[in-house]
Amino acid sequence: MADKHPAVYPADFIKSGNELTNLGKGQSKPALIILNQPIADRRVLGRLWRHTSYRLCADGGANQLYDLFTQNDPSQLDQYSYYQGCDVEVTEDPDQYSTDFGKAIKQVLREQPWQKNFLVLGTIAGRVDQGIGLLSEIHREQHSKEHPDIRFWLFSESSISFTLSPGATTIHTPLAERVITPNIGILPIFGPAHISTNGLEWDVEDWHTQMGGQVSTSNHIVKDQITISTDAEVLFTVERRKSVAG
Repeated sequence: MADKHPAVYPADFIKSGNELTNLGKGQSKPALIILNQPIADRRVLGRLWRHTSYRLCADGGANQLYDLFTQNDPSQLDQYSYYQGCDVEVTEDPDQYSTDFGKAIKQVLREQPWQKNFLVLGTIAGRVDQGIGLLSEIHREQHSKEHPDIRFWLFSESSISFTLSPGATTIHTPLAERVITPNIGILPIFGPAHISTNGLEWDVEDWHTQMGGQVSTSNHIVKDQITISTDAEVLFTVERRKSVAG
């Protein structure tokens, strides 16, 4: 019998090649939002770039991209002139009540109102308050009535993170393709949850997890796909390889 659980393929976004064959029916290539963090892995950036149809820099992301492209060459133009010369649109949103991340989402949806998947190149490894703030924004925007059914995939220095809705989700985890490691975590950062797993080294059944109690931060993938069932939204994180294959 075919697996009826919703299936996700997070490793596909950082594989080599240009095609995303496992997106949902009728979905276009994702959008990429680049936030203000040093871009340490040019290969991963290149793969995210090729796998997306629209790219936007926000919250200092344009500075990071400029530094990467120019390698801090003092002979280069200032950033504004540089991007104009590359035929890149530069916009300013005067909204004082939205964050740069929220403005970026609005801009993407103005250009691609059909967009369902947002790849976010950011970080949760710097200041704790900013990392938690980013996760809070992702949660808020993913549940906004203004744009339902969108999904965020966060690519940090070492991980891919995304939320799992209540119910069962099958996550494809092709370890042999050498883009992810076996290391995963399932974090109940939005509230207590009961989870069941299949395909991990230490599977659990109806296991209660909550912040301040038991949390799964050091489990390991042992199959090419795993299934996680939860009665409340949780954050799933899988470590990516420092040097992706291909």
